[in-house]
Amino acid sequence: MKGGTMAHQKQSVDNPNDPVIKSVARTFELLELFDEMRQPLNVVEVSKRLGYPQSSASALLKSMVSLGFLSHDANGRTYFPTERVPMIGSWMDPMMFGEGALQKLLKAVSLRSRQMVLVGARNGDEAQYTQVINPKKKTLYHISLGTRRPLGTSGLGRVLLSAMEDGEIRALFHRINAFRGEEVPAVDIREFLTSVAMIRDKGYFRSVDRVVKGSGLIAMLLPEKHTSRPMAIGIGAPSDLILKREHELAAILREEVAVHFGTATSCAVIRKIPVMMARPISQPMLRSGT
Repeated sequence: MKGGTMAHQKQSVDNPNDPVIKSVARTFELLELFDEMRQPLNVVEVSKRLGYPQSSASALLKSMVSLGFLSHDANGRTYFPTERVPMIGSWMDPMMFGEGALQKLLKAVSLRSRQMVLVGARNGDEAQYTQVINPKKKTLYHISLGTRRPLGTSGLGRVLLSAMEDGEIRALFHRINAFRGEEVPAVDIREFLTSVAMIRDKGYFRSVDRVVKGSGLIAMLLPEKHTSRPMAIGIGAPSDLILKREHELAAILREEVAVHFGTATSCAVIRKIPVMMARPISQPMLRSGT
């Protein structure tokens, strides 16, 4: 933002008579900071540049991770926007912003399959649906944007984890099993790794009656070079339809991914988020208060 615009925003947000809610202002200031820096940031950097108390910055970052708008790198202790951020307003002016390859892919798969189409990514110990196209024809099952499923029991979760090394998967489920609730069954790690090996070999996974009885999914990874983190696309449908049309639906996914992304999907070790060149900030960004 230019100085005049930012100064006006500061004056407005700090004005006690202005109806701007502090948490809302901070959310957008955080997104503007990422737009300015264009690189992963940790809590200390966010707190310093925006002038927030570190506890407030930490709470805001964790909330946005929980909602699926930021991803968290536990090793580097940094945060970075997910693909949900640029997708929010892309529909408002197609002539100016255009539709990205992902939206075109989803629409093409939906048109050919006439079933539910979804895209998901890992969010902590769960798989979260970040894009969903529900079929026009009413069905018994409806998935809302942002819905989460356990990594260990969902088909999408298995596909996403197929992008990790076996040792990482084993360590993940040793931790999940150790801290699970009494009513939550332990993940069979050996069986899980066997199914992951089959996903890597076939290029997709068929899930039937795993999370919702009578519902199934055909899912595969999106090409890693086009995403900042492992993402998977899937076709959801009644279990009997998934079993009957498995090879047809898998072929639709393969063909449309190749058309829109120009490459076939592959399973590979999870990547770190690429760091882009940051544009330096001479002074901390103005904030909404403490």
